[in-house]
Amino acid sequence: MITRRMVTLAVPVLIIAIIALVVVLAPQEKTLGPGIKSVYVHVAFTWTGMLGLTLTGLLGVGALVTGRPRIQRWGQTLGWVAIALFATGLALSMLAAQINWGGIFWSEPRTTMALQIVSMALIVQILNSWIQPVRVKGVLHILAALFMTWRIMTTELILHPQSPILNSDSISIQLTFATLFLLVVTAAGWLVWRFLPRRRTAD
Repeated sequence: MITRRMVTLAVPVLIIAIIALVVVLAPQEKTLGPGIKSVYVHVAFTWTGMLGLTLTGLLGVGALVTGRPRIQRWGQTLGWVAIALFATGLALSMLAAQINWGGIFWSEPRTTMALQIVSMALIVQILNSWIQPVRVKGVLHILAALFMTWRIMTTELILHPQSPILNSDSISIQLTFATLFLLVVTAAGWLVWRFLPRRRTAD
């Protein structure tokens, strides 16, 4: 008999299977060759993490304005999921660097930037687990999102190319990335829904 738990677990398994299939069938790139596949996955996870942290900041605005704990719970849950995905993207970027560059360059500005963003977001999440005022939690989430935006906009590009996938002339490369990005976003949505704390009383 198919249970609700089985159906729930089937969602991430299906998403992972589709991601693996897309990566296997993904087109290669003339410069990186098959190494582009690691870049596809790295960028999809990183962008989803960035989107999640941005939405967490917007939920922080909602918590600040309304003072509603329910909005803050959404923000806190989304914040943890976003950090996990962004950190996964960072780990995958190191794998991509090893595959395509032959090593990990820890002093590379984008690597340093990503580590700083993860650290800042983690500090905010931990602080929000301790403090009580909803509006203060909202402000902290806003600050984390603004910090991420500021670091991305001000960090120079040295080894990292400027949007290699979006600037590609290959439609198949762009569609592959878009598909992976949507799949990871779907997985993120499932994780938020799965781990969002439920409350029986309205707030």
